[in-house]
Amino acid sequence: MVVRGGRVLLGRKKTGAIGRGLLNAPGGKCNPGESPLTCAVRETKEELGLVLDPRHLECVAQITFYTGGVPDFFVHVFRTIQANGTPQDTADMEPVWYAIDTLPTGQMHESDCLWFARAANGERFCAGVHYRERAKGFERIEFAPYPSG
Repeated sequence: MVVRGGRVLLGRKKTGAIGRGLLNAPGGKCNPGESPLTCAVRETKEELGLVLDPRHLECVAQITFYTGGVPDFFVHVFRTIQANGTPQDTADMEPVWYAIDTLPTGQMHESDCLWFARAANGERFCAGVHYRERAKGFERIEFAPYPSG
């Protein structure tokens, strides 16, 4: 998440099996041997054309997404207030800035209305997000403290 002046940079996803047409922060799967931090830097460059300095990224959330009660995928959510470049429309995403206090949650994944603003504001947490099907049929979210240390 790139945050500036009470706003967060989102992108409307143009590709992918999950979330096409929805707004989200840049991100994706780690390449083999790639750390989550390095992945966040790479994905932000690929999807929005911004260069991030990993020294200025803070992991604010760790979220496990469940499908039908079974862990499906794990997400590290990084936040920064520093990014180099101008957000660009790419093959993957169309960038738009939104006020954190008035996020267009109706254009985001169902669970985002419960956790996204918290992370964008720098709150640190862990969560379990439960869906009936992969990214469909949101059931519930369970918050837990972020690990210290």
